[in-house]
Amino acid sequence: MSVLSEEDRAFWDENGYVIIHDAVPAENIKAAENAIWNFLEMWPDNPDSWYPDTPRKNITMEMYHHQALWDNRQYPRIHQAFAEIWGTDRLWVSIDRASMNPPDRTSPKEAGKLNGDSHSKQPIPLPLHWDIAVERPIPFCVQGVLYLTDTAADGGAFICVPGFHRKLEAWLANLPADADPRKQDLMSLGATPIPGKAGDLIIWHSSLPHGAGLNTRRYPRVVQYITMYPVQEKDENILTHRVNAWRNNLAGLIVEATDSTWELRKEKEHAVGQTANLSPLGRKLLGLDRWESAS
Repeated sequence: MSVLSEEDRAFWDENGYVIIHDAVPAENIKAAENAIWNFLEMWPDNPDSWYPDTPRKNITMEMYHHQALWDNRQYPRIHQAFAEIWGTDRLWVSIDRASMNPPDRTSPKEAGKLNGDSHSKQPIPLPLHWDIAVERPIPFCVQGVLYLTDTAADGGAFICVPGFHRKLEAWLANLPADADPRKQDLMSLGATPIPGKAGDLIIWHSSLPHGAGLNTRRYPRVVQYITMYPVQEKDENILTHRVNAWRNNLAGLIVEATDSTWELRKEKEHAVGQTANLSPLGRKLLGLDRWESAS
């Protein structure tokens, strides 16, 4: 059964993003949120715990392999959504992180800084950015974020510039020769926060400048980053890297589609975590089992 309706596809073509409602069951959402709180050693009902004495560098955390995260990655509805966008079910899933964006406690003068002030305990989201090389021709790639909490527009919501996937190459061509695209005023291009409910998956075209807004509500925004892309089974080094990360609970971002493959490290999950169980679909999404011939 298709996940994307004709209206969803038209919206995707026009805006470069789409929202998949109820992407995973409610019990998956709660399990992932609880796992994040436990990993951070914080409590959802204790706001003081959200701002540790040793400030967090940013809103993401080095958490990759908890069973709850893998349960969401290998949930069939999420795979089906990405398969419909890519036009194939032969996909790999990213090994990406989770994020907790607490309510903003900075003064107006501090707002927007990247936690460079040692007096602030506030982790500040990155400004609008791209995770791909912004050089023509722009390759097709997609990314995704799964809301684990209800998220209002001013509650640290995902922000993007709708429709910019249709304008990026022309915009780049009109920049001065010595201009850095990443240092332009990207907010002025029409940045829009995208609110959602817990369980909503936002998939966006990687050509959209994007980020997370400041959270001015009273409860943290908690999310999991998930994307998928066509398999790269012919490269045994890539495959070995992925399986090693999963099997040994090693930290390090693995998103081959955006050339974001980090050196693997033994961190907190390696010491305390257990290797996540994979479903038959999950084994294919990791690369442990091969997909059948192209669909």
